[in-house]
Amino acid sequence: MDVKGWVDERLSSLDPPDDWRPDSSAAFARLRRLDAPAPRRWWLWASVSAAAAGAAVCAVLLLLSTPSACANPLGCRPSLAAAVSTPPDAKVREPQPNFKESGSRTAPVTCELYADYECSHCAAFDVQTMPQFSARYIDSGKVRLIHRDLPLANHRYARLAALYADAAGQAGYYQDVASRLYRTEVMWSTDGDVDGQVAKAVPAAVMEKVRSQVRDESSVENSVKTDEAEARQKHVDRTPTLICNGRTIGPNLAFPQIEAQIDPLLR
Repeated sequence: MDVKGWVDERLSSLDPPDDWRPDSSAAFARLRRLDAPAPRRWWLWASVSAAAAGAAVCAVLLLLSTPSACANPLGCRPSLAAAVSTPPDAKVREPQPNFKESGSRTAPVTCELYADYECSHCAAFDVQTMPQFSARYIDSGKVRLIHRDLPLANHRYARLAALYADAAGQAGYYQDVASRLYRTEVMWSTDGDVDGQVAKAVPAAVMEKVRSQVRDESSVENSVKTDEAEARQKHVDRTPTLICNGRTIGPNLAFPQIEAQIDPLLR
């Protein structure tokens, strides 16, 4: 549908014809006749009409500016309104050697989540499904989750984002940065400003250390390479992919699909 043409056509229909000449005297006379029986009724009608017209215009503009609902919820980009906007905690945290792991180490099920920060499906999974997954399985001690970096070759800034997330993770800010990157993926995947988004999720002192690690140290690079090697060994070539106790779940990672695969493992 040519939306612009549709709007232009309807706007042009509001323009009066060239030969139109308004008769103001007749209009005011008619207005006085209408207004005489009930002086306030005309003003009430005008107010209601104006309000209704304004609501209709707003509704049209909203429909034109809002993307249509996605048939696959994991295929939709998360809303930028969900982006982290609170300033980072100024208190420096303790280093986290196992920052990619969450949940109990004695959990009966171990899952590996292979993800790419520039993958819109991964971002949608983190925003829409991960809260349910964490509440049901990780927080309850049923599942131990290991995050794996798998930056895909066709995503220009995915590897850089993984390096920043892992560097921040070593300083205790992995989840803060990962969440920020997923929720602003539509922004930094366009302009490449991964650094600017990460800087909004960690204190300034930590950010300097993160930049230094991304530039100079091989530890974060080795972290990404280790995950990539795991992906090759398990023949994982798409994101997001979830492997639980050796069973691959995907490419549909809607929460009901995950439940259908994990609950039998728990039983």
